[in-house]
Amino acid sequence: MRLSVSSLNCSATLGFFLVLSLAVGGPSEASGPSRPPAVRLLAPENLTLATRDEVRGRMTRHGNTMSSLVRALVLLDRPTIATLAGRIADEEVVSRIEDGGPDKLRRLLPKEFFTEQDTLQNSARELAASAAHGDTDSVMADRFATVAKTCVACHSVYLHGRSGDGR
Repeated sequence: MRLSVSSLNCSATLGFFLVLSLAVGGPSEASGPSRPPAVRLLAPENLTLATRDEVRGRMTRHGNTMSSLVRALVLLDRPTIATLAGRIADEEVVSRIEDGGPDKLRRLLPKEFFTEQDTLQNSARELAASAAHGDTDSVMADRFATVAKTCVACHSVYLHGRSGDGR
């Protein structure tokens, strides 16, 4: 199947180029000074060391799943996309209320963090459904673009205490 960039809308194009750039290793040497890509988020100044350590521990699996999801998307491996996106939606939440008691991270992280986490869960469910139901590649790209946008927003809240758009 041929997929032309001109047939994709803006968010699908963003998702396509994000996946492509991650798959091939990012910018080339010709684009600027050589610097290795970051492998983790910088330490946020607005959170305690203990909170950062707890979040980091919970995010390790999530980071691995996201990397595998990008790979599956590039290869258009729909069963794997559905499985991994479903795992992100259903299992990989940073904090939730479990066993009837409040999760201590809910008290330590900004409210916007959990709003973005809920958005990520919903967008990951939509991506999983899109892959499972055989939606077109451009629809899957749109769904992934939404997932990627929530990743950036959530990381922005974590690092800066606000979403990436300055809210």
